Amino acid sequence: MVIPMASSAANTPSHPIAVWLQACRVQSLAISTIGVWSGVALAAYDGWFDPAKALLAWLASVLIQAGTNLINVHHNYKAHSTSDARASSAVLRFGLLTSSQVRNGGLACFGAGMTAGIALAYLSGPVILAIGIPSIAAGYFYAGPPVRLGYLGLGVVTVLIFMGPVMVCGSYFVMAGHVSAGAVALSIAIGMLAASVMHINDLRDYDADRKHGKRTLATLLGRGAARWALAAMVAVAFKAVLGGVLAAWLPLSAVVVLAGVPLAVPPLRLVFRETDPAALNRAWFAQVRLHLIFGLLLIAGLAAALWIR
Repeated sequence: MVIPMASSAANTPSHPIAVWLQACRVQSLAISTIGVWSGVALAAYDGWFDPAKALLAWLASVLIQAGTNLINVHHNYKAHSTSDARASSAVLRFGLLTSSQVRNGGLACFGAGMTAGIALAYLSGPVILAIGIPSIAAGYFYAGPPVRLGYLGLGVVTVLIFMGPVMVCGSYFVMAGHVSAGAVALSIAIGMLAASVMHINDLRDYDADRKHGKRTLATLLGRGAARWALAAMVAVAFKAVLGGVLAAWLPLSAVVVLAGVPLAVPPLRLVFRETDPAALNRAWFAQVRLHLIFGLLLIAGLAAALWIR
């Protein structure tokens, strides 16, 4: 996901750490963080918690997402050049990093994520590798040849699956050794919001993607239907939690996520009214904030239920 902001080289970072954080799109790493800790919080409520496993699950997920972001920058730079000085690809355009450095950084993140995954498998069993290895493969081939999932209209679906069920249910499994119905409900909610972030990214790049022949869910549906698909994703996210509570899979306190409903309105309003990439970029940031607040409210609600019990 590319993050457009400014247009001057003066806005690019100078410190090496800041350069790498920009390249790996550090803001987006909150998505994997929320996914993992939502699953861990529910497992803790259900009576399963191990801090070492939780930390390793989080490290593995964040490192794999960072690796995915860097590989995307490496492969997408020439296809989607942008004048934005604070976009992730700006580190290449302004010579702050070379393309090979970005690629090697991505591979290093994948390696570190796999190392954390192996340690987790030692503690939780080899089944975890059946989650980690496909996650790395999906991350690399999202933009990497020969598959390039993001160019086949499968980008949003990939994010939905791996940032939702794989990440949430996987972190719950690490704690409990099984997956509950409540974890599945949470994974649908978190996955839908993560997918909605990617979908707004594609709506913002709609014209550029059509020009370059990149197939996304947005270009396949058309702009009008893609807007309604976004609204459906957000609605399903809230309904999944509410349904989990009504089915007694989740504690009543989980309904605190409904406090985030007002935050869902501004990005939807922008998406339905605007086609300008700058305006849709504001919607992207608003959707990232919605995902973050939704996740924090959910984790807080589960923690409160555990404390009360």
